[in-house]
Amino acid sequence: MKESALQLKQITKSFSGNQVLHGLDFDLKPGEVLGLAGENGAGKSTLMNIIGGVLQADSGSLALFDETYTPKSPMDATRNGIAFIHQELNLFQNLSVAENLFIDGFPKNKWGAINKKKVNEITQKWINHFDLPVKPDTIIGTLPAGICQMIEITKGLMKNACIMIFDEPTTSLSNKEKTALFKTINELGDKGISVVYISHILNDIFRLCDRITVLRDGRIIDTRKSDEVTEKELIHLMVGREMTQVFPTIEKEIKDRVVLEARNISLKNRVKDVSFSLKEGEIVGMYGLLGAGRSDIARILFGIEDMDEGEVFINSEKIENLCPATCISHNTAFITEDRRKEGLLMTKSVDENLSLVKLPDLANRLGVINEREREAHNLKAIEDLNIKVADSKTQDVNHLS
Repeated sequence: MKESALQLKQITKSFSGNQVLHGLDFDLKPGEVLGLAGENGAGKSTLMNIIGGVLQADSGSLALFDETYTPKSPMDATRNGIAFIHQELNLFQNLSVAENLFIDGFPKNKWGAINKKKVNEITQKWINHFDLPVKPDTIIGTLPAGICQMIEITKGLMKNACIMIFDEPTTSLSNKEKTALFKTINELGDKGISVVYISHILNDIFRLCDRITVLRDGRIIDTRKSDEVTEKELIHLMVGREMTQVFPTIEKEIKDRVVLEARNISLKNRVKDVSFSLKEGEIVGMYGLLGAGRSDIARILFGIEDMDEGEVFINSEKIENLCPATCISHNTAFITEDRRKEGLLMTKSVDENLSLVKLPDLANRLGVINEREREAHNLKAIEDLNIKVADSKTQDVNHLS
């Protein structure tokens, strides 16, 4: 057996003059589950994108089972047996399970037409293998995140993947779906398939991984067996300092003033007669299984979805024209669960995104933006939120973690 499934030596990468990876050496063994840990902006996704052919390294070398590996595209990586399960799943929401599995290569009959019978037979075989509650013609957009994740994994296995990379795979999963995913990942290792598992949830890394590699500020700090490092030591390696409290105590005051109130909100069969209130300084948690209506309520409150019945009050004022613009004018913000589709302009700069909803306040009567005020606003946001960016004017948000 080969000693290394994947080996990287002295890998460097820069964006807009900002060096993100500094001469990394990385090693993945055949059949192992390797955890990759690090803070946001440490360089984890950049490193994996180089392995997956999404990005090319500025310098350094890659080897796959001791053979030189130089992927120029994700298709190159796929042909070489590398599957990348992204945090935002790469599935076509309007297509069926079968169409997604064969999207880059349908089997053809002797006349050159798509062999639908064979497509459905192979799809059904994999559905049965993972005991998925779907049919070949089920539309992806109707399925929960956990099932979509298993379909992504199936795509990789159908292409005979020997290495699978999981980037924050449990973000949108229930506990039941997470357990099913971990069972599948363990089975991959048993079959000799190597796995790189990226996560901020340290308990999951310890539970799942054979070894753990720590990345900090674009440098590999250490690689240890998971049973030879404690959680406290791992956190110290990740942040470079002692952490006396993982969840520090925050003193705050909850006042009596109600800042948001929902009364008898209903929307089709998704939300039924929901009422609650939020006080100044209060944090209200909304808990429920996938499909319970949590996201629907949030979208209704911000005016993205039109409710069938109900009322919304902000600072005791009934909002008649409930829409995002009205909510923003009442100092209400919405942090979407899908930042790529709904939260950010991915091909625009950090500066443009930071000031997007602030533009009306930065414009004069003629609609001209005060660039000095805009720059001051953006710099404060970058400092307050510790956004790691080299040049906010030129760096697009799709280059950030």
